[in-house]
Amino acid sequence: MTSMEAEIDAIIRSVYEQDEDVVGTVVVEESGLCLAIEGGISEEAAGLVASIASRSDILMPASANQASPSSPVIQIEAESLTITIRKISAITLGVFKKKQL
Repeated sequence: MTSMEAEIDAIIRSVYEQDEDVVGTVVVEESGLCLAIEGGISEEAAGLVASIASRSDILMPASANQASPSSPVIQIEAESLTITIRKISAITLGVFKKKQL
């Protein structure tokens, strides 16, 4: 296993350990290539997650006085599911969680 694969696995494990409501994760690179997917999430979601993250950077550009720009966290809420998307360095993470009723 490469160090990148190990890092991605560690991120996914950490997400599941921190929240029992997580039902799926997707990790994509900047071009939308799916690096990892779990929980029955469609591979088509990978490109959409990458696209949403890149569009959010346009809406929230980094200010000139920020030493290191950080990407916004995007949250999409549906009736029974919440999707949280965050760009971390060269990868984007999408976390799918069941909503508490």
